[in-house]
Amino acid sequence: HLDTPGTLLLCAPPRGPHRHAERACAELAAAGGDIGRIPATPGALCPMIYAPVTAAARGEWNGRPVTYARTFANSCVLGADTGAVFALGE
Repeated sequence: HLDTPGTLLLCAPPRGPHRHAERACAELAAAGGDIGRIPATPGALCPMIYAPVTAAARGEWNGRPVTYARTFANSCVLGADTGAVFALGE
């Protein structure tokens, strides 16, 4: 069985059930709404354990549709590469 947690993130102003809405919205704003352009966390040390996780998002940024999907080596790499956007359980 697959674990597929999700949440709603609303920006302008940051709100919704996302636990880190302010930080996630700030990171998205700095990246122009493109999750793939969020800079990786400098100095992040992740284990070299292959336990793949896929992150996906769909929505709208400044009136334009946005979709994102990527598989990461593990959840640590996911967090290091996407900031607070997919930080759902912390």
